Amino acid sequence: MKNSTKIGMAIIAAASILGAAYVYAFTGVVEEKAIMAGTVVSVVEPGTAVKEGDVLVTVTSLAGAVPASRAAADGIVKEVKVVKGQSLNKQDVVAVIEYR
Repeated sequence: MKNSTKIGMAIIAAASILGAAYVYAFTGVVEEKAIMAGTVVSVVEPGTAVKEGDVLVTVTSLAGAVPASRAAADGIVKEVKVVKGQSLNKQDVVAVIEYR
């Protein structure tokens, strides 16, 4: 086998290992927290696929319903920790997201 072939195969193997490590490192479960206080108006359902920036929970405010928590990255809602009508404080955990 030529040296150039061996080098090419080594590069492919290294890229595969690094790719797998990247996916593993950026997959995890995270608790999303509220950034606003208020009474919960709407909540995302467990099992929902979310994209970064999607609203997870809305609360009432003087201006009407406003987002209290958004998804930090793409993932699946594994658990919802709040219900409609519940009083919510800043930093309360509202949902558990499994990120991909």
